Amino acid sequence: MMPTTPVRRSLLFVPGNRPERFAKALAARPDIVVIDLEDAVAPSEKSAARAGVLAALPDLPNPHGAEIFIRLNAPRTRAGLDDLAAVLDHHPPVAGILLPKVEGPGDIALVDALLDESGSKLSVAAVIETIGGLDAAHAIATASPRMAFLMFGGADLAAELRVRIEWDSLVHARADVIRAAARASLDALDMPCLELDDPAAHDREIAAAGRLGFTGKAAIHPKQVDAINRHFTPTADEIARARRIADAYDRSEGGVTLLDGKLIERPILLGARRVLAVAALIETTA
Repeated sequence: MMPTTPVRRSLLFVPGNRPERFAKALAARPDIVVIDLEDAVAPSEKSAARAGVLAALPDLPNPHGAEIFIRLNAPRTRAGLDDLAAVLDHHPPVAGILLPKVEGPGDIALVDALLDESGSKLSVAAVIETIGGLDAAHAIATASPRMAFLMFGGADLAAELRVRIEWDSLVHARADVIRAAARASLDALDMPCLELDDPAAHDREIAAAGRLGFTGKAAIHPKQVDAINRHFTPTADEIARARRIADAYDRSEGGVTLLDGKLIERPILLGARRVLAVAALIETTA
């Protein structure tokens, strides 16, 4: 399956009540910056944070053209409804909204209908971080043409599943999110690595996420962004091999062919074309 546009390798969260950090987050060059009105903001500060975000966004410099999303509070909460009402009223200059704790396609359908009613063009993304959301992941992914990506939220889900926030204990849940996103032709982003002072652990987790099928990964600190972008950017050798595979397949006019003694069939071709498509998109946004 070819990647969506634009490239979404890295997603950096920034607290919605710290507007002085918004520009710094964008300067770290993630593909997506998510201004967070949910977990990062205490209940007593949510109204002030919401107003501050809406005030800061029109003049926020974005020199590298990152997508900006606002993470609202959960759509089934009063704070989430207040966040959504503010977005509908003010039409902030962002790419979309990220919905946490999505339980099913009905959550997406409600938000989609209200955005349609207001004439908004915003995209919608969902964090899968509850058992209900995991069970309905594919229905959520296909609930609206606005859907941009799914993100795996492991911390809350681990609590519901009664397991530790560890790779092995959550790998089955990660796979469910990846499968749902792939079926819907959406990007799938892994949760942030919580080991901020252990770059080796971060690198291992990024590599594991890529092997499992994630197309990108979230970050909670700007220093995590470079490693994520590096891993999810095809290397020169990978691009060259993908081009050789595509050329060999084209010369065979769709038939079975060999390259370096290995059989090249359609699944291998699809992987090669994805590498080339991601490389081309990255080049156009560099």
